[in-house]
Amino acid sequence: MSLTPLEVKKQEFEKVFRGYDPVAVDAFLELVSEEMAALVLRINGLEERLEAVQSTVTDYRQMEQALKETMAGAQRQAEEAKAAATRDGELLKREAKMESERMVAEAENRRASLEQRIEELQAGERAFLSRLKAFLDEHRRTLEAHPLLADSDTGHRRQEGTRER
Repeated sequence: MSLTPLEVKKQEFEKVFRGYDPVAVDAFLELVSEEMAALVLRINGLEERLEAVQSTVTDYRQMEQALKETMAGAQRQAEEAKAAATRDGELLKREAKMESERMVAEAENRRASLEQRIEELQAGERAFLSRLKAFLDEHRRTLEAHPLLADSDTGHRRQEGTRER
């Protein structure tokens, strides 16, 4: 049974012969009633504070949960970003390797083509020089066989022969 300070204050007892002093009982009931009222006020204040603290704790727990979720999300995003950066890096590396291999193959083909062209030009030069030599030899023989030059050339040769000796 719950008593209020007012009920304690208003409580009346039957009067009996040789019972307690009614003035002392009334004074004590008054004192108990006031003390009880103070305690009720204090309890009400503490309950209000408790509710406020519990509300604050609930808010903090919700914030803590939100922070945990945010941290977990941030960690997942960081891991995903790292994985994506690793994948992108590997892709760029492969592309760069393929491009460098393509460039090396292109350069090798160009070198081989240039070497072949140099060989062709050298062969052409040799053929040209051979034809030029044959042409000049043919013209020299033709000139040597010419009758006008044959006499003067023979005399000229005789002079050169005597000089050489």
